[in-house]
Amino acid sequence: MCILPFIMMGGKSVWSWLILTLGVGVAVESAAVETTFEQLLEHELEDSVEWIRIPTEVGEWIWTHRRSIEVLLKRRGPRVKPDDVEFLLYTGQDDADTGQRLGLLEGEYDFATSNFRPERPTRVIVHGWLNSRSSPFVERLRHAYLARWDYNVIVVDWSNCAKLWNYIRAVKCVPVVGQSLALLLDELHRQRQLQLDSVYVVGHSLGAHIAGIAGKRVQHGPIHTIVALDPALPLFSMHAPENRISAQDARYVEVMHTNGGLFGFLRPIGTADFYPNGGSHQPGCGLPVDWLCSHSRAWELFVESLLEPDENLLASRVDSLNEVQNLPGQLMGSSQSLQGVTPLEQRVKMGGEPSSAGFARGLYVIDTRDRSPFFE
Repeated sequence: MCILPFIMMGGKSVWSWLILTLGVGVAVESAAVETTFEQLLEHELEDSVEWIRIPTEVGEWIWTHRRSIEVLLKRRGPRVKPDDVEFLLYTGQDDADTGQRLGLLEGEYDFATSNFRPERPTRVIVHGWLNSRSSPFVERLRHAYLARWDYNVIVVDWSNCAKLWNYIRAVKCVPVVGQSLALLLDELHRQRQLQLDSVYVVGHSLGAHIAGIAGKRVQHGPIHTIVALDPALPLFSMHAPENRISAQDARYVEVMHTNGGLFGFLRPIGTADFYPNGGSHQPGCGLPVDWLCSHSRAWELFVESLLEPDENLLASRVDSLNEVQNLPGQLMGSSQSLQGVTPLEQRVKMGGEPSSAGFARGLYVIDTRDRSPFFE
């Protein structure tokens, strides 16, 4: 059992008290952790760090000792099986809004009766922790795709595991789901002539790492584009790149950082890394410690980018994270702003269709509004 932390913010300090029980025997850890808020935002987990922030389902944080996490990760418990992962196909041919299940039939994939067409581009959507096929991210994104393009849209529903309140257990499911997606793409290539160069995989939070694992494991790739929307940071920065999303997982990996250093990665990990509004805390999202709003802003921005003209999505190239964090609020609204003086060849669009593969590489910044429509 876990007793949620009491968080007191006074001045620029954050106090978090933790009592963690592993659920077996009487193993109990307790600690008081003091850190400045700036340190909290910049925290990237290294092997020497003893206390690790773990999110709760209500948007709070538990400071947990590394030893306790290692025990939980090694324990046997509920874990997603390959046949627990559902793949649902949506196309413009569908009469219903339920999608067609692409799954195993007597141990074999059978796509003969599906509406999948290899001549269409394919877009894959992977939700994150506590989400499912019916979450706003998934529904809004698939509707945006099909409203404008004749695509195969495949939704990866791993909610049997993602809906677990225990974040650590959800993390344990990521490799299995990623492997299952890779197998599906390879079978679509084998049976229905899917070309991986026409595939984009869009993942939010833990879904971004699932997309990366799929990109690593697929046999008939590489995947053309992976869009990683605020990839989850807790328990992943301690891993080597082969266990999370990385720039090598597709021809082009676009990362959108909106809650960097708290729930999402701050350091660049893609081919091109975009930092809207500085990449850590989003305008209109209240206190920076409230990660849910800023973390969700990544998918909200991406969905809207599909509906905007390219000129509204242009981001400016910068050389370092220091520039990223010093520039929020200086990019729009003035002919003397960075947007106004950056040469056009150093500006590329964030999000949108098609992706900026072949054009974007490095770090980019862009300012948005604090509410929808974000790019006006």
